[in-house]
Amino acid sequence: MNEQDFEKLLDLYGSDVARWPEHEREEASALLSQSRSASELLNAQATVEKRLADAMLVPETYGLEQKIMARFATHKQRFDIRYWMEFIWKPAFAAACSLAFGFYLGAANQEVPTDLEEDLAYVTFYDYESWSGDSEDES
Repeated sequence: MNEQDFEKLLDLYGSDVARWPEHEREEASALLSQSRSASELLNAQATVEKRLADAMLVPETYGLEQKIMARFATHKQRFDIRYWMEFIWKPAFAAACSLAFGFYLGAANQEVPTDLEEDLAYVTFYDYESWSGDSEDES
């Protein structure tokens, strides 16, 4: 194994040689005992891995949950009508406008039937009555 192969394996498996596959671990141990630059590469990789692991740690904030819950306990709830009207007036106004517009359209499109239309309707329904077989003459 040469140093380039060792560096590739170091990138693949990390700085803990004990976790490497067995046949590559033996070759890496032999190279580490012979080459000082391979040992320096291993130490540099171990340092990088340790710094990454330390950077991933998030410090615990003791008492944060209690502080948040205490804020909820001291926060005043507003239940007055002005608070609720802030959320209700816009949808209520939109519904009222839609309703008023619907009434307007319904009232504006009313047509009064003329005498001719009424006569035509009577004649049409009279013809249906004669075909239905329920005439008053047959009784």
